Amino acid sequence: MPKSQPELTSWRVAAAVLAATFVLVSLAALVSARAAILSLAVFALAGAGARAFAPLGRAFIVRRKIVDVSVLLILGGVLVFLGVTTPLG
Repeated sequence: MPKSQPELTSWRVAAAVLAATFVLVSLAALVSARAAILSLAVFALAGAGARAFAPLGRAFIVRRKIVDVSVLLILGGVLVFLGVTTPLG
C-alpha cells in the first residue's frame, strides 16, 4: 500500500503568515516593540487554540497535540508577561 502524500500548506495560509509577519515587524518599527510583542503573544495563544480544536485532518501533525498546545500557551504567557513588565519605550 503506498504512503499517502502529506497535505501541503495552502497558499492562503502561507500568505496570511507572511502578511502577519510583515505587520508585526512594521508595528515594532513604527509604533512600539511592546505592541508587537503583545500582538505576537495573541498570535501564539490563538495558535494554541487553533491547534487544540482543529480536526486531525486539518492539522500538520509532527508532535502530539498536547505538546504543541502546551508550548504555544507557555510562549504566549511569557510574551504577555514580558510585554507588560519590560520597559520597551
